[in-house]
Amino acid sequence: MECFERATNPNISDFERRRLLSFVVVGGGPTSCEFTAELHDFLKKDVRKWYPDIIDLVKITLVEAGPGILGSFDKVLAEYYLESLREKEIDVRINTAVVGIEDRYMDNKDDDECQLDEGDHHYTVAKLADGDEVPFATLVWSGGLAPVKFIDGACIEMERGRAVVDDYLRLPGEKGRIFALGDCATVKNNSHIATASVAEQQAYYLGDCFNDYYSKLDLLEVEEGEDLPLPGPVYPALMPWAPAEFMNKILCDSSPKFQYKNRGSMAVMGSGGGVADLTHTDLPIVKTKLSGFAAFVIWRTTYLTKQLSWSNMMLIPMYWFKTWVFGRDISRF
Repeated sequence: MECFERATNPNISDFERRRLLSFVVVGGGPTSCEFTAELHDFLKKDVRKWYPDIIDLVKITLVEAGPGILGSFDKVLAEYYLESLREKEIDVRINTAVVGIEDRYMDNKDDDECQLDEGDHHYTVAKLADGDEVPFATLVWSGGLAPVKFIDGACIEMERGRAVVDDYLRLPGEKGRIFALGDCATVKNNSHIATASVAEQQAYYLGDCFNDYYSKLDLLEVEEGEDLPLPGPVYPALMPWAPAEFMNKILCDSSPKFQYKNRGSMAVMGSGGGVADLTHTDLPIVKTKLSGFAAFVIWRTTYLTKQLSWSNMMLIPMYWFKTWVFGRDISRF
């Protein structure tokens, strides 16, 4: 909102006003695409009411180094999402990457209207691999995962910046006493994409291991230097919603090893749109792919069931209804 407030200053040049209203999002995964679509909706539907004179100067640029966005989704759904973003007049740049961010000083070479002395004002540009440059005031980086600093440099086996663990999420050579999960870990010879779904299921698995097995283990009976015993059979978290957890015992086989279950992939597209790739899901539903409002409903329903309390599950739809009727609250405190 600060960028919009500064852009309303009548004393700034058109170049500076357009730069203040330029937003760059780096990355073509679900996080970047969802943020870009939500940002567009927020600006065009809510901010427009308060800044109608400059809203048409807003430019949103999405930069992806690969040949397309949503690379883990079905190709048809990814193309649908790409075209939908472009229909919203979002500038999607594929097959190019942000190779640098430069801070420059504004002078008459940058803008004929600039009346500032040299060194009085600066601006930033994103340099792309294809040689193009995009001036911006706000940049959101979601171009991949960096190694977790907690384990960076640790004397453990690493693969692409992540700790290697066995099928039980244990670090090799640590006697079964150290576990790793999520972004900082990769299962040897059975690596999974570093997504929240994988980390969530790993957390459920280790929670069951600790609560059902290791909490009952008498460490005094384990000789020093001896490996801790393996956990007993654990059911995978195909259905993480508490009232439906009994379905895991019906639909899945238990195993001492961690089992990942594909629940499908979804990406929302602002208010009322989205894509859902259920072609490879392990859920007991029809294997299909959806786009538009149907995918939007599935996305919201899924994440509503992930709430930890019934109060949140009741409050969130109320806030959705409030936003639908009155719009988003853009006030700052």
